[in-house]
Amino acid sequence: MARYLGMGASVVERQLPFTVLFALAMLGLLVNGLEPTSSVAVVLAAVLTVAILVLAAAVPWRRFPPLASEVLTLLQFVVVGALRYGTGGPLSPYAGMVLLPALMLAIRAGLPGAFAGSAIAAITVLVEFWLGTSGMTSGPVLMRSLFVAAIALIIGLFVHEATTRLRSRNDALAGLQAEQDDLLRHARTTAAELERAVAIRAAAYDQLVSVIDSATEQAIIATDARGRIEVFNAGAERLLGYPQGEVVGRRHLTDLHLRDEVQARTGEASWRDMQDALIAALVAPRRGEAGSPAVDWTYVRSDGSHVTVHPAVTRRTEPDGSVAGYVVVATDVTAEREAARLKDQFVGLVSHELRTPLTSVLGYVELMLDGTEELTQDQREYLGIIDRNARRQLRLVSDLLLTAQVDAGTFSIAPQDVDVATVARASIESAGPVASTAGVTLAGDLRPAPVRADPVRLGQAIDNLVANAVKFTGRDGAVHLAVAPTRGGGATVVVRDTGIGIPPEELSRLMERFYRASTATQRAIPGVGLGLSITKAVVEAHGGTVEVTSTVGEGTSFTVTLPAHPPR
Repeated sequence: MARYLGMGASVVERQLPFTVLFALAMLGLLVNGLEPTSSVAVVLAAVLTVAILVLAAAVPWRRFPPLASEVLTLLQFVVVGALRYGTGGPLSPYAGMVLLPALMLAIRAGLPGAFAGSAIAAITVLVEFWLGTSGMTSGPVLMRSLFVAAIALIIGLFVHEATTRLRSRNDALAGLQAEQDDLLRHARTTAAELERAVAIRAAAYDQLVSVIDSATEQAIIATDARGRIEVFNAGAERLLGYPQGEVVGRRHLTDLHLRDEVQARTGEASWRDMQDALIAALVAPRRGEAGSPAVDWTYVRSDGSHVTVHPAVTRRTEPDGSVAGYVVVATDVTAEREAARLKDQFVGLVSHELRTPLTSVLGYVELMLDGTEELTQDQREYLGIIDRNARRQLRLVSDLLLTAQVDAGTFSIAPQDVDVATVARASIESAGPVASTAGVTLAGDLRPAPVRADPVRLGQAIDNLVANAVKFTGRDGAVHLAVAPTRGGGATVVVRDTGIGIPPEELSRLMERFYRASTATQRAIPGVGLGLSITKAVVEAHGGTVEVTSTVGEGTSFTVTLPAHPPR
């Protein structure tokens, strides 16, 4: 029905069922030897059937409204009427053929088509009554026409309802099919994107693994959230001597560390608590400088020997923010730390050995200058040069000794009640002659600021700041020293100059030992780069801080903040 009678069938296809039925009727006439009552009517029916097929094929029905082709269905009623009239009228065996065009109208035209088909079927039955070819009374003919009309109407209504439901179901199925097609296209697109994402992630993983494996100078160790080792690269194998298969999934990060060191730094005794505390200590903000032993750890090799490493730890997180694990990049700094220790030991030894003869030289120079024998002007000038250079060397040796004490952890202060303004005033008086000779104005704004501090060490720190300010300030420049108390006790010391300034990218390294700013080295200003590191050590020993701001060509400002009492 859907193929040959429905909306999807072509005009020619919709005529084929009726044509086949008419051909069977003609075959029945020949086989059964029925004598037509009107050969003209039978021939007319055959001609109309052929004409219907020709019109269905020849006329461009797509240019007309959708129901225009139902004219051919109406012609089928004429064919049925002519065939019935030519084969016995009311006694014709082909009366039921009228139901087929009625059914087609019900399918194609809907509810109006069902009623129209039943009415036309009744009219077709009444044809011979109207033509008067039968001797039968009108009552049976009317009953037959009404009965045929009723049957056609019932079948039409049933077909209309079935067709309507079928169309509704087909529309729903078409909608579902379209939705399914959309979902399928979306699924294919998503699958393609997922496949690309998986490929990209796999490539990134392979690249990461190759990078990790190629890093042989650093030990790269990745763990889960509990510290169990998941990645152990070739650098870690070389550094610690463990094969990868012996470590991955079998050992924890704590197993690589010196247990006594972990226990001393974390304060935990049990293995489980020590594991968590170690991870917390590794990822905690660093308190020491880069290269400071405070951020170094000791690993234990497979042969039991120890190696000093400087670890950099990164936390790995899941998309929901939870901790997935940690990545530890450890660098072997054993040789560096040993070299630094030997250097510090050498500096301390040499400084101590130089201090004694310099002290003797200064003593004899002083005896000669204060002696009873008269000295010539040239002799006094020569002795003054010796005294000045020996004192400069003695200051340098003292700075080296102090630096060695700081590195060795033996540097200490002797705090007492002192006014920071008094210490700063002495620094101004000491640097006054040098500033006057250099053409630099040295002024102070000193307000009483009593604290508990070591006056000698504090004076040394302020002397370094004032001396540097005068040294790096040109003629007609100015250096200003200010001291003020802070709220709640303590003091603030500010040394500001109008000198050459320091590039901003060098400020972070300014207080490292032996470091000198590029603006100083470019102008060949003498110095060894120990003064600021000593100042920082002295201030931090008092529990204070040193901050610096600078602009190249405009000047530099150092701010020292001291608490009321140093830490115990």
